[in-house]
Amino acid sequence: MPHTTTYDYDTANGYVVVSFNPSLADCRWGDIEQVGTEIKQQLVALDRPVFFVDLTRLEYMGSSMVALIVKLWKTTQEKNGDMVVVNNSMMIGEVLEIAGLARIWNIVDSREAAEKLLGVGRFGPASPMSRFFLAILGWVMAAGAQYFVVAPQKQLIVIDPKTAQILVFTCGGIAVIAGLVAAIRDQRVWRLLGILLVIVATGVVVAAAVA
Repeated sequence: MPHTTTYDYDTANGYVVVSFNPSLADCRWGDIEQVGTEIKQQLVALDRPVFFVDLTRLEYMGSSMVALIVKLWKTTQEKNGDMVVVNNSMMIGEVLEIAGLARIWNIVDSREAAEKLLGVGRFGPASPMSRFFLAILGWVMAAGAQYFVVAPQKQLIVIDPKTAQILVFTCGGIAVIAGLVAAIRDQRVWRLLGILLVIVATGVVVAAAVA
């Protein structure tokens, strides 16, 4: 059975949305298993799957469909990714509750809520390379701000106080911006590093301002 009649796989916004269509409920177990295999292969190809499963088109969900989503969830866990389930049906919600999955999965009632929970949306999730570059840029700028605070005091460089303060504010400002972007866009350890960067950079700038 062509997958276009049973689900939609969308990456237009920089993250994955898997939307199941009502026709999936009429499929045999083997066909549903094939759908799961198709989607799993696409998720495995991603460096870190960040996606949500949209169940809002469904009116019914049997055990085979539950098993399908469990397969996708396990694939996401293996790739250190994130998955959110979107559901606004009380009946399907009861199925997930009975299966014990409502206590394990993040389940919301709209795509907007899913985007917020995953930390994606307008800009999409950052790629591993962009995360690395942003982290390097932010911490280099934070170190630069700290250098222009300490170096003139230690007479490591000859520079007038006003210029040194401007350099501190510039480097510190860039570091704060980089940290805020990481804190908003990224996940887990990268988000924590972004928050830490904001704290460190802000501390340096404040110290320079009151010195």
